[in-house]
Amino acid sequence: MSVWTKIRWLLPRFRELRYRHQLSLFVVLTVPIVGFFWWLHRQAGTVETLSQISATSERVAFDVTQPRLAAFHVRAMRIGTSRGASKNQLNGKCVEGVVTPKMGTSVIYGRVGYGPLSIELLPRPDAVPDSTVAGSFTSVHADNELSLIGRTYLESDETCDHDLSSSSGIARVDPRRKLPLPLPIWGKARIGSEFAGAETAVPEPRVLLDGKLTLSARAVTLFSPNPFMQPTLYQVTELDLPVASRLEAFPSAPLEEHPKGSDENRTQVNWWGIAYIHDERPALSIVVATDVPKLALYRPNRREPDVIEATTLARIWDDPNLIKVYKLLAVIVGSFAVCGWVVRALYFRREEGAFPWEQPLGKP
Repeated sequence: MSVWTKIRWLLPRFRELRYRHQLSLFVVLTVPIVGFFWWLHRQAGTVETLSQISATSERVAFDVTQPRLAAFHVRAMRIGTSRGASKNQLNGKCVEGVVTPKMGTSVIYGRVGYGPLSIELLPRPDAVPDSTVAGSFTSVHADNELSLIGRTYLESDETCDHDLSSSSGIARVDPRRKLPLPLPIWGKARIGSEFAGAETAVPEPRVLLDGKLTLSARAVTLFSPNPFMQPTLYQVTELDLPVASRLEAFPSAPLEEHPKGSDENRTQVNWWGIAYIHDERPALSIVVATDVPKLALYRPNRREPDVIEATTLARIWDDPNLIKVYKLLAVIVGSFAVCGWVVRALYFRREEGAFPWEQPLGKP
């Protein structure tokens, strides 16, 4: 008897399943799979994401959550405040030093084309604008700290560079030193603004020129500590930001659980990064990151935002640690299937009679 005849005899015999058998098999296979993914979702929790944004925009704003990390250096800039104790000391003067915004203050960095850099400090919306301290200023030429009351506006001025070099006695030869220093971003940020035409004689920074967003997620760590499941990051998607759009955190329900303006509400949404001026590029170059799970992208001609997030379904198929679990389960299930096939082929066939090549000669 040929080898192929022996192999065909070893193969299990499949009979046609009836409707009940098919339904039972479907339930038996579906219930464990659904239960496994439900247990996996409960163990893993929500998807932890990390978004990296590189953009060129005329405007970026953020609400300060930690004043120490949001402090920035200014030089060759002229300052103006709405009113208050700092009016007679700083208004209209060239300043060089450190500005530290207060908690909840809105900081707006702006630059139109290749024009000057502008920085605006706005007090919290629930405070009295003309009597609230928006931040403090410490000059490099003095140790005292001056309060910035109300709306504060700073703008780079070329004439201030000569004034500062004369007052400090330092000759600035390198032209790169005239560029503003990188500006920190720490808080709830908004990149770009609503698209609008010119409203005043002085152009206002608004437009997001271009940008790219890379969305990554944190891999699931089951049965931690586990050396085979490290908390690594994997890329979910990468997309280009459309021109004249606005990117910010999606106003989801968890942010409304705390009272408006409370510290708990402000610390839940956080962005960090820098904005800087490149001498060969227009507007501001912005590099920021955020761990906000859901972002909102507002585009012209659309009232509702486009939601950017990493869904649970994407994690199921892309998470590298979950892929390891799938491979392990596939090996286990495949091993059991092979063992079952071997047992059925070697033992259950003997109950039906001897193998053809083991039957006595002369019998069919």
